[in-house]
Amino acid sequence: MGRLIAGIAAGMLLALGGPLANAAEIKLISSVGVRGVMETLVPAFEKSSGVKVNVVFGSAAALKAKIDGGETFDVAVLSPAQIDDAIKQGKASGPRVDIAMAGCGLALPAGASTPDVSSDDKLKAFLLGAKSISYSDPALGGFSAVYFAKLIARLGIADELKARTTYVQPGEGASLVAKGTAEVGVGLLSEIVPVKGVRAVPLKPDDPATFNAFAGAQGAGAAGAEAGKALIAYLRSPAARDIFVAQGMTTP
Repeated sequence: MGRLIAGIAAGMLLALGGPLANAAEIKLISSVGVRGVMETLVPAFEKSSGVKVNVVFGSAAALKAKIDGGETFDVAVLSPAQIDDAIKQGKASGPRVDIAMAGCGLALPAGASTPDVSSDDKLKAFLLGAKSISYSDPALGGFSAVYFAKLIARLGIADELKARTTYVQPGEGASLVAKGTAEVGVGLLSEIVPVKGVRAVPLKPDDPATFNAFAGAQGAGAAGAEAGKALIAYLRSPAARDIFVAQGMTTP
């Protein structure tokens, strides 16, 4: 990982032409859906730009509520609709920059065989055969949790799975699987792929509703405008795209 960060940082340094003038400290508000990617990219950006990035992770819904309530930021990475609304309200400055997209997936132990979940009936049988499932509470607004809750309700198995379900924090659907205390986890592929000890299985990849997009924008009147602009540009760079793809996402 150290060599990877060093390589990314070197590419970023070339793109910037050197550390940013008047290097600043900026605040990034980011959906937990891209936490794994940000934990790789942000250190590389800091090293090459000389800018300190303080990152606040959370569910996109919870973070948007904080922005609506007046929380300030230099850069936000949320859903496109949330970014559009923040721009409309004057809390973020446009244009919106589309960054990446991730589908929902199942987290299984690394040594588990790949289940056939290609149809509703097969997915239903697989889930009913699981002794324990973990994902975040849909009431918290996490994309994958809301999607999964609607899916199992449509399949008619929500009540049967309830007793086997353990709710975790947003973005942590694979955590109990990695610890060996849950057989199946649910989350975005970008939340599952970076977790050691688990494997990711796409969930309903042919259903457009299973994909969550991420976009960025600068905060309106942000003090670190130059650094924020550079960070957003970096998230669209070829080096960054390689990391997004490696962690189960697609990019524009």
